[in-house]
Amino acid sequence: MTLLGLAFNSLRFRRGSFAATFINVFLGAVVLMSFASLFDTAGGVGVSSADASSLTTIAAAVGGWGLVIVGFGVASTMNLSVRQRQAELALLKATGAMPSQIGRIIVGEGAAISIMAALLGIVPAWLIGRVVLDALTSTDQIADDVSYRFGPLALIAGLSTTLLATAGATTISARAAGRVTAREALSQAATDGRSIGRGRIIAGGLLLVVGISCALTTATVLKDEGFTTLSVAGQACIASAIGLALLSPLVLRGLIRSVELVTRPLTGAAGYLATTAIRQRTGQATAITMPVIILTGLAAGTLYIQKIQNAANAADGITVSADDKGVETLNFIIVGMIALFAAIVLINNCVASLLARRQEFGLTRKLGATPGQILRAVAFETMFAAASGLALGTISAAIGIAGFQYGRTGSLRLDLDAVPYLAIVGTVVVLAITASLTAARRSLAAPMIDAAGVART
Repeated sequence: MTLLGLAFNSLRFRRGSFAATFINVFLGAVVLMSFASLFDTAGGVGVSSADASSLTTIAAAVGGWGLVIVGFGVASTMNLSVRQRQAELALLKATGAMPSQIGRIIVGEGAAISIMAALLGIVPAWLIGRVVLDALTSTDQIADDVSYRFGPLALIAGLSTTLLATAGATTISARAAGRVTAREALSQAATDGRSIGRGRIIAGGLLLVVGISCALTTATVLKDEGFTTLSVAGQACIASAIGLALLSPLVLRGLIRSVELVTRPLTGAAGYLATTAIRQRTGQATAITMPVIILTGLAAGTLYIQKIQNAANAADGITVSADDKGVETLNFIIVGMIALFAAIVLINNCVASLLARRQEFGLTRKLGATPGQILRAVAFETMFAAASGLALGTISAAIGIAGFQYGRTGSLRLDLDAVPYLAIVGTVVVLAITASLTAARRSLAAPMIDAAGVART
């Protein structure tokens, strides 16, 4: 059997991981192609230079950050999938497979999923792109006579960026898997003990510095620069969120020791199972934490930055222009789509990580744990990962909000409504707990003896 055939055969037996990655890539392709269609629309007949410039700017801005966020979401799912397959990869290495061959298997799977997902995303992207243009014209940011076009630029830009994001994500996962020896892979299959790489720490630190720098620039250099100030403040939230997401494994490992000391007397056996699982499988916990950080940082940051802008305009007696309304509408559209993508990544990662633990749950039941204890342990793990993500996401949002607040009002004093933030927290908790407990119950539905010998996902 060829390596590509082996890759496809592996996908057939790992439907859970395949579905999670497929959905993430599909939604990412829809987001990227829908906004890339604005390039085609900008090049249409009769489009004014001002409208063409606005459409191109919007498409480029969303495409750039969309590529980063989609790539990040796909990378988290691919990394989770690779971690779940350490025993399989160890067996391949033990039978003589080279690291480059292991890499080609992983990249081949990613490419196959990416192509299928991107092609199926064309029709939804066409529909959503039309909705985006309608929103722009309804707020008078684009002339009403601009006709929607979904052409080669949307397909080329959308498909190429989707493939680029997936290729980058799978290449990183493949390189990490290729560096692990067969003996290490077998031990990591049980403990998920791979340490965080130096490159990841450096990248996370640099992005965090970029986010803080954008916030400082917003507070000092870009005071009252309108859309530019809003844009840079938003970039501060995004860069900080991605940086903290990359560093989240270090945070989880540091927090779990303190949490264990406090909660162990209160949670009993379920708490012991949960804290042990988090220590040994930090990578799976961060698969939940990372999309929560992105979702919280981006949603909270954008919502409150816009609220600060509106409140400052009202205090100064400034009449909101059509352009300002258009910017606000555009912000909500962009953030809504990317936040939806992050939310679905969260659900997929919760489900994929728990379905892959069917064998672990079966062995735990053989050792005497009850299904109720396992479910409580899963709830504890999920709440810990989600709460950590909410805390780090809040920090990333606060970086951008503080910079914009000072630059717009000259003060760091905030008087904001807590309802939007509480809505974000509630949404994250409900999504994470519902997805995790549903997947855990499905894993526990199998007979104990059968589950203890099943490793498929």
